[in-house]
Amino acid sequence: MKRNLFIGSILVLVLALLLAGYEIRASASDGGTVKASTAYVENFGRPPTAEKGLCFARVGYFPLRSNPEKVRPVPLFLFRDSDQLQLLLDRMVSGQLPLPGEGDLFDPFPAGTRIEVQEQKGATVTLNLTFSGKPPVSSDLQGIVAAVTETATQFLAIKRVVILHNGHLLAGSPVEGFTHNPARVMPVGAPALLMVVGSWEKGGERPEEIVANFDRPVKIESFRLEDDNGQRLKGDYFQSVFNMSVVLHPADPSAFREGMSLRAAWDVTDNLGRRGEGEARFQLQRQDYPAPAAGRN
Repeated sequence: MKRNLFIGSILVLVLALLLAGYEIRASASDGGTVKASTAYVENFGRPPTAEKGLCFARVGYFPLRSNPEKVRPVPLFLFRDSDQLQLLLDRMVSGQLPLPGEGDLFDPFPAGTRIEVQEQKGATVTLNLTFSGKPPVSSDLQGIVAAVTETATQFLAIKRVVILHNGHLLAGSPVEGFTHNPARVMPVGAPALLMVVGSWEKGGERPEEIVANFDRPVKIESFRLEDDNGQRLKGDYFQSVFNMSVVLHPADPSAFREGMSLRAAWDVTDNLGRRGEGEARFQLQRQDYPAPAAGRN
């Protein structure tokens, strides 16, 4: 049973592309609709087409290590029309989002962070922060304020963001709320490869697939994945729905083990024509998924 990582969609295999000795097949582009926020379009261009149904292309902002009051967007996709700000905030505090490979973004949210959308009155939304674990240090809190304010104000109906902490106005916050500040939003750089992960059935010895995850939808100009001896890894290569991953169904799954060293080389462009190319070594990360119930396929 084939499982995808981070994309939550079944691969549909069409459109053969011959790239650097690989046959990389792209996912279907008919039948679906993607609605993008202005912030998404300005930073990442035209969104990819959904396989089917309705999807929403949004962004979440994360602060820079060098200056937590500055932020940069990362693309996030939602599959529900309602409660989108809450969905975005939940994703951002989950600790499970891989951040872009430039290395200058960081996750300011401590484990146990919860941000609840309490109410929206007119153009003002009120958010309540709680920390069940260790509270953030001052610089992280600056990053949290910048990140959630810019994330919320990408929605046209939201102009001001009031931030509470445990039900009380966050110390030093303006009573009327924070507003969008274009000067703190930094430009997006070249696309980057984030990680290479494997998908194992829980308890299994061999991976079902190997996934190379990029930080945004990209067009693959060339892509190569090798073992530590420089040998090309054989199998069927596909580009995922939303074009954010290259997925390998290995010809010999037994050749892969958790933590093994892999070399990736890539040349990609995003939908605004920014080109990212490079090569790097990655340790294969393992992600387990539950085995199917007995009697089920």
